[in-house]
Amino acid sequence: MNGTTLGGRYELIEIVGEGGMSTVYKTRDRILDRIVAVKILKDEFSKDKGFVEKFKTEALSAASISHPNIVNIYDVGMDANVHYIVMEYVDGQTLKDIIRQQAPLPVEKAVDIAIMICDGVHHAHEKGIIHRDIKPHNILVTEQGMVKVADFGIARAISAGTITYGENIVGSVHYFSPEQARGEVINRTTDIYSIGCILYEMLTGKVPFDADSPITVALRHIHDDPPSPRLINPEVSLALEGIVHKAMAKVPAQRFPTAQDMRNALLKIYNGKGVAIVDYEQPAQDKKKRKMRPVSVGLIAIAIIGFISGVLYMMGGNIFGAEIAVPNIVGMDIKQANEELSNLGLVMKEIGRENSDQIEKDAIKSQEPGQGRKVKAGREIEVVISEGAEQVKVPNISGVSINDATTRLANRDLNLGNIDPVYDEKYADGIVISQDPLADVSVPAGTKVNVVVSKGKQPERVTVPKLKGLSQNDALKKLQDNKLDLGNVNQQGSKDYFADQILAQDPAAGVQIEAGTKVNVTVSTGPGPSSKTTRLEFKLPDDKPYYNVVIKVNDAQESREVYNVRHRAKDTVRVGVNYYGTGTAEVLRDGTHFRTYNLP
Repeated sequence: MNGTTLGGRYELIEIVGEGGMSTVYKTRDRILDRIVAVKILKDEFSKDKGFVEKFKTEALSAASISHPNIVNIYDVGMDANVHYIVMEYVDGQTLKDIIRQQAPLPVEKAVDIAIMICDGVHHAHEKGIIHRDIKPHNILVTEQGMVKVADFGIARAISAGTITYGENIVGSVHYFSPEQARGEVINRTTDIYSIGCILYEMLTGKVPFDADSPITVALRHIHDDPPSPRLINPEVSLALEGIVHKAMAKVPAQRFPTAQDMRNALLKIYNGKGVAIVDYEQPAQDKKKRKMRPVSVGLIAIAIIGFISGVLYMMGGNIFGAEIAVPNIVGMDIKQANEELSNLGLVMKEIGRENSDQIEKDAIKSQEPGQGRKVKAGREIEVVISEGAEQVKVPNISGVSINDATTRLANRDLNLGNIDPVYDEKYADGIVISQDPLADVSVPAGTKVNVVVSKGKQPERVTVPKLKGLSQNDALKKLQDNKLDLGNVNQQGSKDYFADQILAQDPAAGVQIEAGTKVNVTVSTGPGPSSKTTRLEFKLPDDKPYYNVVIKVNDAQESREVYNVRHRAKDTVRVGVNYYGTGTAEVLRDGTHFRTYNLP
């Protein structure tokens, strides 16, 4: 598609990347005269109307976020059957390429990159957008070291049912969260898990879980613990390893609550130069124990331990009552939490149920006593069970104005989401055509309802005429005759066009645009082309006794007649012709084309 122009504006220059869903082109925005990136959906996705609708909605939502660590989206459009997104052009490498070339990365560099990823992802989360497919392939790093997360909205458009394990998408499974692998409901901690996987890979040069089959990789995310990063890379501190493991906790509630929390944890461990300022040290007591080497001390210790063990055995192991550290069961489902407590000799007691936007239904929302508290065996741990997010029914807002739709949604504790304006022959301007989710569907309170809103009837489309070479007045008249308006008029010196002639136009001639659109022009201030002379020579046939010979010149001064003489048959005609710039000279014989000469 190189050389193709989309929407009469975006001129594709070259392919700079390709993924499972799309191809990315380096592109020139002809209106703003800047380089952008255009991501074009592949045919198999463009033919899926449901996917395309979701794709447009999510891309428009992603366009609402702007952050230094996020690739900004400028425009979303369709040209014929081509669906595309226009976004910021980032001159750099993907993080995956950097890992392949440099892994394991220096610890301070890996932490610095992870902090910037967290900054961008947290900003998107605060806008209500979860990425769902964070991986090194979607993270760009400029030559100056600035990190930018890409493909917000696009990953969201892929439902669990559309993800395949083709050669271009299989990379995602190495960064899936356990809940994604199980096809369960997800929240912002899913992205945090993926960031943990990326940090692990930067520090070790290996993905946390790998196998021959993508399905096996997904199962390992669910069931296995990743190998210790410190065993692979001794430069990783104990505290940094703890952050990686917390981000990759199997239970979402046990991860960092927000990407900002993970960022702050990384900042506490490392200063700007990557020097560890907080780390784990061996307790002083243990250090002392290693110095106690005499055999007599060891024998005394054995004797004391034996004595205490005997007393505890005789007393049933409960002199003052055994104390147990309460585990964290928040986020676990009821069965798992009950088993966790029972294994420690504790009892779970349900004291109520409450709605929660963060904790899944039938999982533990809160507990008392909390994690780490010391209690006696047999103690009841009071828990509140989550009922999941409060559910409300979506009202029918199709056929009403956008203002009325907003009010109806607010009355149900729902929010207006993305507005997709389209032309429609049936619905008047400003009327809702369709909605997602549909009416009467039960959704959590606060859900955003996306709508397609009519812009009224499709305006008439006309073809932009050729204006080059015309005077400004003639160009204005030609535009008006074609139901178009004159836009910005710039001036520029030119040796190819005379003063007051149009030397450039935007949009270009032949482009289809809406009636009433303004066409920008550049007008020459001269001096224009210099005069040239050439000699034409040709012989007339003898089909007729006489011929009327006419010569017309078409050059920078437009078309004009320069010769009109009656000749006898077989005459050799020799004519000197003046012209400006380049052009053609056409010879007519009795009004019929005879031959054409190029004027260099």
